[in-house]
Amino acid sequence: MIRTALQFIQSELEAYMVSRENDPGSYKTGNVVDLKPIVLPNGNINITDSTHVTIMLVNIEEERREGKQAYYLPTPDKKYLRLNPPVEIDLFLLFVANNSDYPTALRDLSDVIGFFQSHAVFDSQGYPSLNASVTDAVNKPWQLIDRLSFKLVSLTFEQQNNLWGMLSSKYMPSAVYRVKLLTAFETKGNDVVTSVSELDFVEN
Repeated sequence: MIRTALQFIQSELEAYMVSRENDPGSYKTGNVVDLKPIVLPNGNINITDSTHVTIMLVNIEEERREGKQAYYLPTPDKKYLRLNPPVEIDLFLLFVANNSDYPTALRDLSDVIGFFQSHAVFDSQGYPSLNASVTDAVNKPWQLIDRLSFKLVSLTFEQQNNLWGMLSSKYMPSAVYRVKLLTAFETKGNDVVTSVSELDFVEN
């Protein structure tokens, strides 16, 4: 599910930048937007000039709401499988524009901001390719997503310092977006309940 969302955004943002820049020599499909950690486990920087923008997941947060109910799915033996309510989560994505030519990096970052200004919401009706990376939707429905919405996160200097300190890296032109909301829904469980076949009413 998370992979589905991020691969979709990678593809859409890349297509947008290729079209907007109209520079096949520098912006062509496959070398514009990367989806990977910007720092490797050994601490080495994982960004090169071969791509313009790198997307990295930097945090996950649960969207808590009251009144969520359990789900019941029928089973072949006429019973029901009780499933916990879906977990609604927000993703925090870091978009890093890295280029040896600083003005180019700033232009790339402007493209990212322009993209989400004009494409703040994505749903499966308006964007049929939203779940294009899901290869087995029947057996793995939890990989599917219905809707994504994006909002720019304004970090204070302290928050920004903490983020880049966590990544053990120096600041690079970047922006953080909050993605609302993805639903994590596990369709397998062990809590089986029988169906109600008869109701008895007792009159007083």
